[in-house]
Amino acid sequence: MKHILYFCFGKEKPMRKLFEYLFLLVAAIEIGAEIIGNETLKFIAKPLLMITLIAYYAQGVNGRWSNKHRQMVVAFVFSWFGDVTLMFVYVNPNFFLAGLVSFLITHILYTLSFANVTNKGAVALLPKKFWVLTPLLIYMGILLSLLLPAIYSNPETKPVLIPVIVYTTAISMMVAFSINRIWRVSDLSFMLVFAGAMLFMFSDSMIAINRFLTPFAGANICIMVTYIAGQYLIAKGILAEQNTK
Repeated sequence: MKHILYFCFGKEKPMRKLFEYLFLLVAAIEIGAEIIGNETLKFIAKPLLMITLIAYYAQGVNGRWSNKHRQMVVAFVFSWFGDVTLMFVYVNPNFFLAGLVSFLITHILYTLSFANVTNKGAVALLPKKFWVLTPLLIYMGILLSLLLPAIYSNPETKPVLIPVIVYTTAISMMVAFSINRIWRVSDLSFMLVFAGAMLFMFSDSMIAINRFLTPFAGANICIMVTYIAGQYLIAKGILAEQNTK
């Protein structure tokens, strides 16, 4: 825990820290806008989330660019596309599908990045101990058993049935590969990325429940808090892996 707190809040290069604080400020504004229902602030803050996170991440890479870091940045860019397109779902429902595709690409790129580990000689947890994924499979099984009948029975949402199944598979793979990093990267990097992947999954789950099953109070706030925290922890986790080399 001490190492995690130091990495999250300890001494870092000034520019990197500046962009981190900027990201956290934008995140606070976005969450505040969701709480008070200020649409203008949402339209200003939300598109800035991934832009400031990319700036922070680039500072953390500190010139040591690799294919993995490039994949991460491209994933952040597609997350930005997803954020922006989902802001306009009220204009045209097709923007939801565009956002889904954008985040699908994000999850695929995250999966590829998570598969590229520091200690390639270490024995991987998967597929030998596939049973560790049992909680994840149960969670996704229950979620889909609730969502798919509701999506299929509604003529307006039925066209996205297959995309939702594909997307759910992709995010499950992303979480599984975050688990498979254990003992093959530093403990700090593993914990941060795994926590971020789980939060991202919970955020997407709440989007699906709120949109296809039953809207619930405070949905947008919960979705954005878990999404922002997830992206932030994934970025810090990958940077933590680099900083142990």
